[in-house]
Amino acid sequence: MRRFALKMLICAAVAGAALPVMAQQGRSVAFDALKRGWDQKTVAVPGGGVKPSVEKLVSAFCKAWPTRSCADIQLYLNDPMRFKALYSQNNESAYAVTVDRGNGFLMASDEGGDSPYFFATLWRRSNGHTLLGIHTVQPVDPNVDVLLFYDYNPKTAQLVPERAVADYLTSQKYGQVEMNWVELPRKGKDVVVTAYGKEPAVYYTFRFNGLGFDKPVISSME
Repeated sequence: MRRFALKMLICAAVAGAALPVMAQQGRSVAFDALKRGWDQKTVAVPGGGVKPSVEKLVSAFCKAWPTRSCADIQLYLNDPMRFKALYSQNNESAYAVTVDRGNGFLMASDEGGDSPYFFATLWRRSNGHTLLGIHTVQPVDPNVDVLLFYDYNPKTAQLVPERAVADYLTSQKYGQVEMNWVELPRKGKDVVVTAYGKEPAVYYTFRFNGLGFDKPVISSME
């Protein structure tokens, strides 16, 4: 996962790079609009149930916030054969969507190219709710990095924004710097924030405590 962080930082430095044509369908929300307004909208999850899958929650999010990456995710979830025909999976730079339902993880990327990245992870909370974390990035023209967290309430079948969680993981309270990469886990429950503003890089590991995240364990490659 950390190779995405390094490639994202490189791509962000390439000003004016052209973005490839994606499978855009209907209206599309700009990444900067998502960054400004995601915490102002509750998202309905039709038929969400008690423990919805990562696909169901991401699909609901993408309907509410149809960014460029969401168009491809929805295409993959709704018509995987058409998605496969559109993107050559034999090409290392081909756009790909990975769904790991068992671990509550979804990823969409083109292996570090100029297309947007999208990562999503589920945590089952001790109060019966589900925490959804999303990290999505437009790497170039311009670079926009958005970290989002939602609480899913099974009684209301809604995703409620939790700005406090996103702010906590990326604040400078524990020494994090502006140039960082937030790694949502595919396995396990810990979130690792890598700060690249210092040499060597510093890693902040935030451990899930059943509802949110504890103070980070701080380490480096020294």
